[in-house]
Amino acid sequence: MRVKALVFVSVLACLTITAAVAQEGHPVIGTWSGEWGPTATQRNNVLIVMNYDTTTISGVLNPGYPDEAPLKVATLDSTKWTLHLEADSKDERGNPAKVVIDGKLENLGSPNRTFTGTWTRGNVKGDFKLARE
Repeated sequence: MRVKALVFVSVLACLTITAAVAQEGHPVIGTWSGEWGPTATQRNNVLIVMNYDTTTISGVLNPGYPDEAPLKVATLDSTKWTLHLEADSKDERGNPAKVVIDGKLENLGSPNRTFTGTWTRGNVKGDFKLARE
């Protein structure tokens, strides 16, 4: 009887751990936060929330902020783990500004994944680094 109980507890523990790991899902899914800017001293905080439904990446740039913008284009090259995003946002004056983000996902096996590359808002180009929360 004790052996059966031990086996049951072991199987239950494995299933619980597997379910917890499975909840991480696709590498792009989640909330990504960090900063972008044209220079080391000119930085802007940024937040991106992304989802993946087996065929399509969707998401929102800066949800809840005045410059909130849904992602209009989101493509992933899973052979290189590069991601291209586009959104129609606003610049610091509130004028319309297209945002184009091109970067690479790194540390895919870790819960501390990063997304780095180039960020263009309107005619301002810079670099960015985001981490998945």
